[in-house]
Amino acid sequence: MEKRKTEIVGKFATPIWTGLVDGFEELNSGLLDHINGIKKENPQGTQKSNNLGWHSPDLDLRDTTVKNFFSKISPMIKEVSDDMCWDLKNFQAKVTSCWSIVNQKFASNAGHIHANSLISSAYYIDVGENCGKIIFDDPRPGATIKKGPYSAVGSWNQGNVIVEPQTGLLVMFPSYLVHHVQPNMSEKERIILSFNLDVVAK
Repeated sequence: MEKRKTEIVGKFATPIWTGLVDGFEELNSGLLDHINGIKKENPQGTQKSNNLGWHSPDLDLRDTTVKNFFSKISPMIKEVSDDMCWDLKNFQAKVTSCWSIVNQKFASNAGHIHANSLISSAYYIDVGENCGKIIFDDPRPGATIKKGPYSAVGSWNQGNVIVEPQTGLLVMFPSYLVHHVQPNMSEKERIILSFNLDVVAK
């Protein structure tokens, strides 16, 4: 094989973290009960990016069920902080808000970002096939103006990134990434928990 004449250096990378949460079956049972209780008390919910779906008010971060969730995923948040090289000697990673979204059939979420946060997330509590993939848009406006013809999708020509929902899967991403959720085309509700993460002074 002929030696390359150029060196390729990847810059302006955009991370997206995905991973299954340990013991998610038991964890999700408690979360479902908690969310269904909130939905029963507040069936109207609130209006954010949701189209037809139910969006909860912010959850109480002091609640035992919510605290248990964050205890379970704390190693995964630690990996994000390590990858981002945050100064956790002088600052601390802090969950600033948390909420749930329930999308019934045909419900979706319009494209949006999460302002005033560093990292945002989607945790899939209960999902099925064709329930609505999450799509992340290319954050570089100039890169979308013109694209050349290509024979395959690779690291340097990929545009939008699509993540397939899976029960127990946690997805974390920079809050500046525009993302939207396709319509739920199944009969099964798509139930997720989301949160925002920031770095604040100790």
